[in-house]
Amino acid sequence: MKICKKMVIDELKKIITSLILVSVLFFDAFTACADGSRGEICLPILMYHHVSKQSKRYNDYVVSYEEFESDLQYLRDNGWTGISVKNLLDWYDGTFTMPEKPVMITFDDAFESTASYAQPLLEEYGYCAVVAAIGSIAEKYTVCGEQEPEYSHLSWEALKELSECGNIEVQCHTWDMHAVSPRLGCSKIPGENIGQYRSMLSLDLSRFLRECEKNGVNTTLTIAYPYGAFSSETTEAVRDMGFLAAFTCNERVNRLTGDREELFFLSRFNRPYGITSEKFFEKLEETVDRN
Repeated sequence: MKICKKMVIDELKKIITSLILVSVLFFDAFTACADGSRGEICLPILMYHHVSKQSKRYNDYVVSYEEFESDLQYLRDNGWTGISVKNLLDWYDGTFTMPEKPVMITFDDAFESTASYAQPLLEEYGYCAVVAAIGSIAEKYTVCGEQEPEYSHLSWEALKELSECGNIEVQCHTWDMHAVSPRLGCSKIPGENIGQYRSMLSLDLSRFLRECEKNGVNTTLTIAYPYGAFSSETTEAVRDMGFLAAFTCNERVNRLTGDREELFFLSRFNRPYGITSEKFFEKLEETVDRN
C-alpha cells in the first residue's frame, strides 16, 4: 500500500510539473504576442533629403514645405504611428510594443532645412525622425558658419541641438564617403582587397563617431549608406565595428521577423517632389495590405 501511495504521489508530481511547464510556455507565448516582440511586422521607412520653400530647388530629392506637411497630415489622418530607431531596436529586444501601423521617417545629408523646417512640423504632428549626417560636411559648415535653410547643412553645434530635442535621432552617413567617384558610397573599388577595404571603412566611420562624441552629438549606432551603395563585405565590417542597423535605398516595405540580420538591409522609399501625398502613399498602402 505504501508503495502504491508513493507511485500515485510521484505521478501527481509529474502531472503538476507538466502543467506548470505548459502554463509557463503558454504565458511566454501570450506575452510575446501581446508585447509585439514576436511575429512578423511590416515597416515602411520614408526617405527625405531637403525641404525647401523655393520652387526652383524642387526635384526628386527636394520636396516643398507644403508637401512635407501634407505627408505628415496624411500619415496622422490614416493612423500611421511614427517609431524611432530606438523603438525598432527595442522591439528586437522584446521591450517595445509595435503599433498597428508603424512608419519610420528618415532624412539624409542633414540639411539646415531639417532643423529649420522639418523638425518643428514633426513635433507639431507628433512624429519623430532619424537624420543621417555627413561628418566632413558638418565640419565644413562649422568652419564657414553659414545657416541658410535653403542650401546649408547643419554644423556640429546644430546637430548637437537637434539630437537633444527629443524627436530626432542622428545617425552616421559616413565621415567623407558621400561621393560617386572613385568610390560609389560605401562600395568596394574593383581590385581593392578585403583588408584594404575594411581598413578604409573603419577609419572613415570611426572618425565620424569620434567627432560626434567630441562635439556632443548623440548618435544611434546605425548607418545610412550614401546612395544606398555598399558591397557584400560591408555588412560584416560595420557589424564588427558595433553598428546595429544599416539603411539602404531599396524601395520596398520591410517585412521584419525578429532576425537581427535583417536590420542591416533596411529599405526606404524616396519621397520625390511633384506628386500628392495620396499618390505617394498609395503604393506603400498597397504593399502593406498585400503583406
